[in-house]
Amino acid sequence: MRTAFWSFVALATLVGCGSEQPPIENPENTATPTADPVSTAPEASASAVVEAPPLPAVELVAGTPAEAPAKAPTIAFKAPTANQVIPLDKAGDFEVKLDLKGWDVPAGGNHVHVILDGRPYFRVNDPKAPIKLKDLDPSYALTEGQHVIAAFPSRPTHESVKPIGKAMPLAITTFWVGKKGEAKWKQTDPTLIFSRPKGANDGPPPADGILVDWYLSNAELGEAYSIDLTVTGPGLESGKKVNVKAWTPWRIKNARDGAYKIAMTLLDKSGKPVPGPQNDVTREFSVNTKAAPPADHAHPTPADPKAADPKAADPKAAPKK
Repeated sequence: MRTAFWSFVALATLVGCGSEQPPIENPENTATPTADPVSTAPEASASAVVEAPPLPAVELVAGTPAEAPAKAPTIAFKAPTANQVIPLDKAGDFEVKLDLKGWDVPAGGNHVHVILDGRPYFRVNDPKAPIKLKDLDPSYALTEGQHVIAAFPSRPTHESVKPIGKAMPLAITTFWVGKKGEAKWKQTDPTLIFSRPKGANDGPPPADGILVDWYLSNAELGEAYSIDLTVTGPGLESGKKVNVKAWTPWRIKNARDGAYKIAMTLLDKSGKPVPGPQNDVTREFSVNTKAAPPADHAHPTPADPKAADPKAADPKAAPKK
């Protein structure tokens, strides 16, 4: 009996001492916990992101004029004639007639820009085809009063043919709708005629940039006159302004997709705006580099200027007497 009692005490002591042993931190045959792969995935993907290179700066720069043709083309209006009065109810269907010489106008190549009252130009591929006043800008209402119409030859790139010496390939005249009234423009007035850019400029722009082009009548850039040119849009949010004193085409380089605004103001030698209905113009245009360009907004390689002069293109051609 006594022996059994002491055996019980010894067993209880052994059990109590075992419960006080520290836990085994890494028992044999027990796997070490690993990190959750899901929780580390975002960190791994973030470190693998490659930042896109910055877009090139949008610039407004003076361009290089196209080579002048061997001989200046000539252009004039057969209709309307100077100060002609056209009845209001017949104005829309009135036929505009051009007399163009020395400028070959094949489809998709050389052409003519016709501009009514400073509105966006109308492209003419065949100057002998009928052109009605309402065709020049269907959204424009020909109201009673004075109107100004201009036309000049243009290259496949839409760059206008500038004066060659004293020869100026520009036709500009005024006519009246309804009846004559107070003239706001005279044939001798200094006049700025805006041409490009226009509308939707779809497709990759030309390598040298989007063309900024215009025409001048009775004004020579330099000491007497200058043009304030401002472009605002993607990459030029605060606007880029330059004062132009030489008649060369300008370019918008590295234009980005989106809507742009361009403003041009003709200034006199004191820097004041020159009065005139077309001398202070603002236009909007868009750029979509990913879209397919329409045929008349393509940017082909400029044609050989000698092609406009048949005698220069064909050395065997005998000159007319």
